[in-house]
Amino acid sequence: MYKSKMKIFLGGYINYTNAQNLNCLALAKHLDSSKFTTYALSVNFLPKIKSKAILFHCFYPFRISSVLGFLWGVIKCDIVYFPKHKSQPVWVLYFAKIIRKKIFTTIENNMCDIEKESMINSFKGKINLVNYFKYIPNIFGITQYIIDNANCGVKLENRVLYLGVESDIYSSKVRNKLKNIVFVGSLNKRKRVGELLELAEIFPDINFNIIGDGIDMQSLKIKAANNVFFFGYLSQLELASKFNEMDLHILPSKSEGFPKVILEAASAGIPSIVYSDYGASEWISNNENGFIVNDFEQLTEVILRLIDNENLFARNSEGAILLAKKFDWKSVINEWDDVICNLR
Repeated sequence: MYKSKMKIFLGGYINYTNAQNLNCLALAKHLDSSKFTTYALSVNFLPKIKSKAILFHCFYPFRISSVLGFLWGVIKCDIVYFPKHKSQPVWVLYFAKIIRKKIFTTIENNMCDIEKESMINSFKGKINLVNYFKYIPNIFGITQYIIDNANCGVKLENRVLYLGVESDIYSSKVRNKLKNIVFVGSLNKRKRVGELLELAEIFPDINFNIIGDGIDMQSLKIKAANNVFFFGYLSQLELASKFNEMDLHILPSKSEGFPKVILEAASAGIPSIVYSDYGASEWISNNENGFIVNDFEQLTEVILRLIDNENLFARNSEGAILLAKKFDWKSVINEWDDVICNLR
């Protein structure tokens, strides 16, 4: 037992569903409670949830209370995790550094490729990006590919800090027949959901299920064939239930980090087809626990193979379950524990 627990602020809103917030919720659950006391935020416009973390409940007006919440976390804690870039003002980062808090963050997607939707674009240029991250001494990529391609003036640690999945909430079963294909994510240009509509035309006997919301929702619905179904936003538990009906996950985006939905689908025994553009071979073994393709033609060929080859489908479904177990938070948390205990 540690004489004095380390206090760590997990800078996310754990009752609001998105990838970074769910990661903070998982960290609060899985970090060793004999070593750490966790702190986090919650939004005022959604129901409160149970958590092991001590929470600052933001209030109306949210724009003001959220800043107060970040200040509260920085002041209360020894260690500060800022996963949601740009959610807090830069001066909060500066303040945390001035009062000598140990600060770290994770980079979860492409940083520097201006031809794709990258962080350098969202920060509106390299100077703003560098000026933001100069206050964070410990910056970890969630894949080796992200680390190797971070060449725009922000120094990342040469150590991957993988994110995990709560695999226990999904019911895993081995698939061998292809009836339902699913996409999960934001409905916007970067996700390239239009490719699902093209596939639906090619494979009219397969159902294509689109889960998520976004600015392209209505235009996609207008173009969709009769075998395309839209479900909008689903909570984590609703998604786990819907996965029981699905067989194959397709992510047509060509600009990602390590998409959490791949592990969520894998937890249910659903293998994914992804593009090769963002280093997916780092975690997917092609034709063993999922499929990596270079173009739309190869994507179509994989679907044809899975229709004709039940053994191939079953092998990759079994492999997907093993992939999810490898990245279960109960295993991944040990690496986070080590990193946090050795921050500069």
